[in-house]
Amino acid sequence: MSPKYGCLLLCLFAVCGAAAQQPDDEYYPYAPVQEERMPLLLTDSTLFYRAVQAMPDLYAEYTAFNLPYVAVKRRGQDYRAEAATVDGLGIPSRYFPALRLLGAQEESSAGVVPVAGITGRTGGIRMFRFPDEFVQAARRVSVHFTDRNYLAGTKLAVARPLGRGWSGAAAVDARTGRDMHVEGVFTHALTAGFRVAKRFGDGHGLHLLLIVPPSVRGTRLSSAEEAFRLTGDNLYNPAWGFQDGRVRNSRVRREFVPLAAVSYRVRLSPATSLAAAFGAECGIRKYSALGWYDARTPMPDNYRYLPSYTGDRATEEAWRSNEPHYTQIRWDELIAQNRMAGGHAVYALEDRAERIRNLGFDALFTSEVDQRLTLYYGFSYRHAQTRSYKQVRDLLGAEYITDIDQYLVDDDTYGNLLQNDLRHPGRRVREGDRFGYDYVLSTREAEARLHAEYRADRFRADIALSLGDAAVFRDGRYEKELFPGTQSYGRSRRMRFTPYAVKLLAGWAFSPRSYLEASAAAGAQAPAAADLFYQPQYNNRTVDAPVAAGFYAAELNYSLTGDRLTLRLSAFAAATLDGTETRRYFDDMAGLFCDMAVTGIGRMALGAEAAADIRLAYRWSLSLAASAGRYKYIRNPRVTVLSDVDNSVVDTCAESYMGGCETGGAPGLTACVGVAYFGPKGWGFRASAGYAGRRYVEPMPLRRTARIARQGGITPEAFDEFTRQQRLGDTFTLDASLFKSFYFGRSRLTASLMLRNLTGGSNTVYSGYESLRVRRISSGDALFYTPHATRYTYAYPRSFYLTISYKF
Repeated sequence: MSPKYGCLLLCLFAVCGAAAQQPDDEYYPYAPVQEERMPLLLTDSTLFYRAVQAMPDLYAEYTAFNLPYVAVKRRGQDYRAEAATVDGLGIPSRYFPALRLLGAQEESSAGVVPVAGITGRTGGIRMFRFPDEFVQAARRVSVHFTDRNYLAGTKLAVARPLGRGWSGAAAVDARTGRDMHVEGVFTHALTAGFRVAKRFGDGHGLHLLLIVPPSVRGTRLSSAEEAFRLTGDNLYNPAWGFQDGRVRNSRVRREFVPLAAVSYRVRLSPATSLAAAFGAECGIRKYSALGWYDARTPMPDNYRYLPSYTGDRATEEAWRSNEPHYTQIRWDELIAQNRMAGGHAVYALEDRAERIRNLGFDALFTSEVDQRLTLYYGFSYRHAQTRSYKQVRDLLGAEYITDIDQYLVDDDTYGNLLQNDLRHPGRRVREGDRFGYDYVLSTREAEARLHAEYRADRFRADIALSLGDAAVFRDGRYEKELFPGTQSYGRSRRMRFTPYAVKLLAGWAFSPRSYLEASAAAGAQAPAAADLFYQPQYNNRTVDAPVAAGFYAAELNYSLTGDRLTLRLSAFAAATLDGTETRRYFDDMAGLFCDMAVTGIGRMALGAEAAADIRLAYRWSLSLAASAGRYKYIRNPRVTVLSDVDNSVVDTCAESYMGGCETGGAPGLTACVGVAYFGPKGWGFRASAGYAGRRYVEPMPLRRTARIARQGGITPEAFDEFTRQQRLGDTFTLDASLFKSFYFGRSRLTASLMLRNLTGGSNTVYSGYESLRVRRISSGDALFYTPHATRYTYAYPRSFYLTISYKF
C-alpha cells in the first residue's frame, strides 16, 4: 500500500480508537426479532401485499457504487432518459444531492413500471417528495476527503419545527480542491438548499423550495491512444498547459442555475386530494474552449502534431519525455503571438454559454373511488427556453476580435459574406462581449394524464395514459450574412409533435412475500430541440419531415422477501424507433464544413437483471447483482449531409449500415458481489467486487455510409477499419470500506474510509467514441483514406473517500 493510504488509515484508527458506548440494537439491521402474538385484526387484506408489490430497485441499489468505474448505460438507456421529478416537476440530476439533504423521500423504478401519477417512458422514474408530516428536529454535519475531482468537502443539514404549523430545513454541500490524479481537473462547488413548509391541517400544506448550486469545474478531455501510449499516462489531459509557470485549464465549466418551486396540497373531499406545483429553473451555464482565427489549432494532441503524422524522431522523443512544449497547451506562446498581431486576437478563450429559463406547472388529483380502485389524473405544462451564444472570456493579450466568420476569410466564393451579425457589421468584440452566434431554442409542452390503480387482495392492475402537445422552434438573434433574412434571423417554422404513452401492468402476489408482475408500454416522444436543426447556431433550416420517436417495451418482474433472503428478478425488452440526431463537423471527403442529420435511428434492448440480499448471520450480509443483455442498433438510419456555407447537398438519405452495431457505453454483462459485517461497538466493513464486460465504443453512422466506407475503404482492410466497431476490454474492480460509529445518547459520530479499485489497475478504458473525421494519406500518386483515431477516456486507478459525520 502506498504511503498516502497508510497515513489515511492511521488517521482513521486514531479517530476511531477511543472508547465508545455500546450502540443500540437498531444499529444491527439483521438482528433477530422476537415475535409477539397479537390479536387478530380485521382490516383490508390488500395491505398484506402492498409491501412486496412496491419493492425497491435492488439492482440499482447494489450496483450504484460497486461496478467498475466505466460508462454504464443501464439497459442501454442514457441517464437522461430517466424521468425525475420533485412534487411532479421535472428536474435534472444536479439537484438530487440537495433534495436528499433536505429530507425528501425518494422512490425510483427502472424500465416501464408506472409510478403513482407519473407515466414516464422507458428509462425509469425517480420521484422526490417531501412528507406531509411535521419535520422532526435533526442536525447532521460531515467532512469528507478524496483524491478524485476534488480534495475536500463538507455537508451540513438542519431541520426543525418553527412553530404555528411551520417547519424548515436548510442544507449546504461544499466541495473544493484539485484532482490528485489528473492535472488540470479541479472543483469549486457550493450547493445551498432551503425548504419551508406550512401545515394547515391533515393533508393540507404549502411547501417552498429553493436550491442554489454555483460551481466551477476544470474538466479533462478524451484523446487518441497514441497520446496515452507516448506519454505513458492513461490519465493524460490535453486541455491544460502552463501559463507563466502555473497550470491553466482551457476547458472549465461554470454553472449557476438555481431552482425555485412551490407546491400546495389540499384534500378536496374525503376521497379526493389535489397536489399542485409550480417551479422555475433559471440561470447560466458556460463551458470554455480555445478559439483560433486564421491560425493553427492550439490543441496539442491534434493528429497533425503527433509523431504518426509528422514522422520525425524528435517529435516522438519529445512526447515520450512528456515535454510540455509538445504535450500541453502553450499559453505563453499564444499570448506572444497575439501581442504581435497588431491588436486583433489570433487566439482567444471563448465561453460557449447557455442561458436557461425553464418553467413548469403540474397538477395531480388523486381520487379513491373505493378501497380497491384509485385514480390519478392531472395535467402539466413545461416551457423550456435556452439562449445560446459565444462570449469572450480572455483575449490573451490582444485587444479585440472582429465578429466575422473566420473560416471564410480566404474562401474565393464566400469570402465577401463574412458577417456573423449583419445588423452590426464589422463589430469589434472585447472581453465579456457576445459574438459568433446568438439564438434561442424553445420547447413548449402540455400533457394530460390518467392513471388507474386497482388492487384486490393478491391482484394488482394498472393502466396509465398520457397525451400531450409539443412545439419546438428557433429564434435567431443574429442575422448571418450567409443566410440573410429569415433564414437565420427571427423565428423558424414551428414544429409540432404529439407525444403520448400507454402503460399496462398486471401483478399477482402468491403470498405477502412473493410477487410477479408484467408490464408493457408504447408511445412516442418529441426529439430534443437541438436535433431538429442542421445548424442551430445560425440557420433556421430544420430536418426534413421531423417525427416523434416511438418506443415499445415489455417487462417481467419477480420479487421475493423473507427473513434471510430478498430477491428481485427482471426480464426486459425495449425498442426505440425513428430517432433523430444532428452534428456539425469538417467533412474530409468533401473538403467542407458540413451539417449532418441522421434520421430513422432504431435501437433495441433485450436482457435480464437479478439482485439479491442474503442475511448470512446476525452480523453478516451478502448482496449479489448481475445483468446480461444486448443493446444494439436494429435499423440502418439515413444520413443527409449539407454544406455549412450554402446548404448544398453533399449526401442525401444515404443508408448507414448500423444494423448490428452495439450501443456504446452499455456493458452487455455486469456482475457485482458485496459482503458487509456489522461488528460490536460500532465497527464494520464492506467489501465488493464488480465486473463489466462486452463493452463497445460509441459508433458513428457517417463512417458506415457508402460515400465514406466504400470510397475510403478501397481495400478489404481499409473497409473493415471504417465499418468494424471496436470492442473494449472487460474490466474488474475490487473495493473495500471500513467504518466506526460512536453513540452519545441520541447523537452518533461515524468515520468511514472507502478504497476503490484496490488492485490499482490503470488500463481500464472508461469510454470511447469513433471520430467523424477521415485522414488522407498520400503514397506517390496514390491516395488512401483511414478513419481518424478513436478517442478514449481512461478510468481512475486506486482512489479513496474518507468521511467523518456527526448526527445530533
